[in-house]
Amino acid sequence: MNLLEVFFIISWVLIFVLALDVARREKFNALHFFVFIAIGAGLLVFTFFPGVLDSVGRLFWIQRWADVLVYSSIIFLLYFSLLLLSKVESGREDVTKLVREIALQNAVKKDLKGKFVFVVPAYNEWTVIANTVQTILDVGYKNIIVVNDGSDDNSREILSSFGEKIIVIHHYKNRGQWAALETGFEYVRRYTKSEFIVCFDADGQHDIADIEQFEKYLDGSVDALLGSRFLGESGAREVPFIRKIILKLGIVFTFFVSHIPLTDAHNGFRILSRNSLEHIKITLDGMGHASEIVDIISKKKISYREVPVTIRYSEYSLWKGQKSSNAISILLKVIWNKFFK
Repeated sequence: MNLLEVFFIISWVLIFVLALDVARREKFNALHFFVFIAIGAGLLVFTFFPGVLDSVGRLFWIQRWADVLVYSSIIFLLYFSLLLLSKVESGREDVTKLVREIALQNAVKKDLKGKFVFVVPAYNEWTVIANTVQTILDVGYKNIIVVNDGSDDNSREILSSFGEKIIVIHHYKNRGQWAALETGFEYVRRYTKSEFIVCFDADGQHDIADIEQFEKYLDGSVDALLGSRFLGESGAREVPFIRKIILKLGIVFTFFVSHIPLTDAHNGFRILSRNSLEHIKITLDGMGHASEIVDIISKKKISYREVPVTIRYSEYSLWKGQKSSNAISILLKVIWNKFFK
């Protein structure tokens, strides 16, 4: 028996013990258990009957038995990497749920009533958040929930200056815009009776006057109104050229994944009915949550309509907002969420 065979036997024993330990602790996944046992059994067979490798190799037009081991190892490593990624993502979601629950328990509880409730996610927006909130208040809307997503600037102090005029929910740790939105949604589900939820960005890009455009279609015929900067006469004129290309590619990708034809797949200005909110629960981090919302609308067959809105690009919003270079990251996360999660 050579050293390679000894290594295979030790590896098989370790894999077998690991698989049994996972089953004993009731963290049992039949597929994972089968994969580990199959790999361990394969190592044992190949140790004592190395000729089997040649036979297996010929089935796949592989000449050398060593190549079978190499290719098998690559496949196993890929599988194991996906398994680890799944565990990491699960851990991230658990942390976010904990942060959310602590924030909701510590928040002031108000039984908000009325037609609209605004959900405004904010992270380090101290230079603009006061103006954004005041703009909403100035036109007469009273139900405003600002989710301070672990800001480490002066956002907390600025928001506290509004007193009881708004509800502020504080994440003790930054979890991303998706998590802040979902925290606001969960507050609405638990404590309010408002008919519609308005998603409104904190960075000043959205124009509160566009609410009039949305109200034209709040007749009960649709449950989700999605803003689009590419509808109407002036919506797309301010969009930077590179950003426009990325957004157009996002439209194609969203149609491929979710089978919904949109003119603007990543617009944060949207109004959701309370009924649709019971189905829309965001889990995907980063800006990929916009694609996730569209995918849920498709899966749950939620009625929707696009509404023309104006997105105001400023030096600040372009610097603070989502970078075009993150498009690949968003794409990969959406694919992972759609096909591997």
